Amino acid sequence: MSGTHSLIFPILYLLCGIVIFLLGLTLLRVGRSSAPTRAAALMLFFAGLGPLLSASGMILQHSLREGTVLFTSMLENFEYLWEFYFPSLLLFALTFPRENRALQRFPALGFLIFLPYVLHLMAFMFGDTMLDELSRLPRALAGAANNSRGSDIAISGFDAVVGAMVRLLESVHRALFAIVNIVYSVIALDLLWRSQNGLPNRRLIRQLRTVGIGVAASLACYTLAKTSLMMGARVLPVSRSQAVLSLSLVASGGTIAYAVIRQQFLGVRHLLQRAVLYLFLAVVLGAIYILAVRPVTSFFAQYSAVGQTAFEAGFVVLVVLAFQPVIERVEGLLESALVRSRGSIPRRFKLLGDGVAAAGTFESLDEAVVKGLRDALDATDVRLTMLSVGDPLAAALAEAAEPARRVELLRVPQPPRPRRLRRKKRATPEVAARAPLDADQLPPRVELFVPVMQEGNCVAYVALGEKVYGLAYGAEEMGHLAVLSTQIGAALLNIRLLKESVERKVFEEELRIARQIQMKMLPGQPPVVPGFGLYGVAVPSRQVGGDYYDFIVVDERWLVVVVADVSGKGIPASLLTATLQATVRTGADVQLNPARMLARLNRLIYQNTSASEFATAFYGVIDIETGTLRYANAGHEFPFVVAAGRAAQLEESGIVLGCVAEFDYTEYEVPMPDGSALVVFTDGVTDSESRAGENYGAERLRQLLESDGSASARDLCRRVIEDVRTFGDGENQDDLTLVVLTRGREKA
Repeated sequence: MSGTHSLIFPILYLLCGIVIFLLGLTLLRVGRSSAPTRAAALMLFFAGLGPLLSASGMILQHSLREGTVLFTSMLENFEYLWEFYFPSLLLFALTFPRENRALQRFPALGFLIFLPYVLHLMAFMFGDTMLDELSRLPRALAGAANNSRGSDIAISGFDAVVGAMVRLLESVHRALFAIVNIVYSVIALDLLWRSQNGLPNRRLIRQLRTVGIGVAASLACYTLAKTSLMMGARVLPVSRSQAVLSLSLVASGGTIAYAVIRQQFLGVRHLLQRAVLYLFLAVVLGAIYILAVRPVTSFFAQYSAVGQTAFEAGFVVLVVLAFQPVIERVEGLLESALVRSRGSIPRRFKLLGDGVAAAGTFESLDEAVVKGLRDALDATDVRLTMLSVGDPLAAALAEAAEPARRVELLRVPQPPRPRRLRRKKRATPEVAARAPLDADQLPPRVELFVPVMQEGNCVAYVALGEKVYGLAYGAEEMGHLAVLSTQIGAALLNIRLLKESVERKVFEEELRIARQIQMKMLPGQPPVVPGFGLYGVAVPSRQVGGDYYDFIVVDERWLVVVVADVSGKGIPASLLTATLQATVRTGADVQLNPARMLARLNRLIYQNTSASEFATAFYGVIDIETGTLRYANAGHEFPFVVAAGRAAQLEESGIVLGCVAEFDYTEYEVPMPDGSALVVFTDGVTDSESRAGENYGAERLRQLLESDGSASARDLCRRVIEDVRTFGDGENQDDLTLVVLTRGREKA
């Protein structure tokens, strides 16, 4: 029973060593292109070698017969092999996550850190040979002289001295090399701790801390074991010291294995899981072959002339065919487990896609893409960049239409062709259309370009730097990136539409406020002037317009009527009308002089607007006592004066406001007898179109005014507006303004 218990620890060490050693082999196979992965694989090789040697020695000692001579400790006697773990650890710290500056400046440093261990190995390998040669020297000298009993005694004494010196040097060498191992480990721990600042996400920081804890535990166990071995049994018994020494290597290799398999350290978790699956299936098939195939084939071979080899081959084929569905089922279960895993690549990209779909602004989209891809792919650099039309990079990425590596976009110099071939064969249109780029046309430090396409055009791209561990982007990751680019394109479209919707709502709200302000600028109720009727209507084609009218009662005798039409529509036109109103209202010195008022308005518009902005205006001053109208016209529609059943247009005018710096407008005068009406309008009335494309026109307005010459100002204004809108099927394409002034028509 005690023998069984004594084998538990050796078996555990053996299993741990095998797992760690095989993990190193697999890690080297799947990640040999990455410097940190190669260094980690070396660490696992030598970390697994220690438990293997220790367990092998314990098992052999337990099973050997009495009198058999064997190393007392295989772990201690072969330490010059597994001690290569320590320079491998330092090399890993120098290359993780990227090469250290010292290693970049002195590339030979990666070899120099192994040099002491190579010399250490050579000292152990050739030390015994050198000792034998040294011991033969006095014998050779004595053979040259007379051989005597005294010389034999001297030779024996010399052998004893040499042996003592060698043992002393060996002890000192082992002690000093233990110090070298500890120094290497401390430096590596310091480098790993400092490298946390260069990691792009918290997941990598957790991985590094897991490895750091394992290395620290390994260093503590190694220091304790070496101290106890050098001090004898006063600290720990020799057997326990050797067990602690094995434990130090298991702690380091075990934590790296845990970080790789559980935390996706070095980015090769899924490959390792598949490798473990295939190894497990190979072991199962091997066991089936040993336990089932060989006994069955041996049995049938006794009764057949075919032979055992043929039966074994046939049975192997049957076993493979029978277990093929099992293998596929196990692989399916593994894939399902990987997909559902919290840290799996599909799950990370699903979370990233959710974040991209939820982005409402370009800034939030950029943050989601950068953070998500750093977490999902461990990329050193991630950028989302918008492209403009005509950018050469946009054309090249649109041609690729899928994730492209940097080398695929670079222009490769073509070797010169023979003259005969140059004449016959020319570059195909496809090669010319792709237009590869020069190195200076691509952004630096970008390994992979992921184009974002919209309607066949590349509108943006995601730039990915190298991975933290230096591994290349795999086919699975490229497929996920292609899907992600489609999601980013949809998100950019949604962001643009959302932005336009918000801007439209903001604009509509601004228009609503501007309309309220403009309506307050217009006369709410026309002033009451004895003997006269006043009424005005302004109907903008949008929420705000460029038409303006006003009534100003200067005093008991003078009444001012103003109608203006500013070029354009919307807020700019409304701002200019506000300027006109303020100038008219505050220009008391020229309010009763139409020509001078228009000249002032002309200078104002010319000096404060662009060449494309102008205005037309009609400015009239009515003598309330006599009914005389004095007016000036700046390119405005000719008003109608309706009297005695006839409507006549006032056809005198000057140029529009704002075309020239100075212009002398002319003032005109026309009487307004009782029963007459003045109708001033903008071009929105006469230019109104029917569905057939016919204009309302001044003649149609004339006929309407002459047909209803006795209507009040309000009624006449409403009838004209109603007729115009009926003519245009209820829509007005331009701002529509109408002002009616009547004399002697209003009821008392």
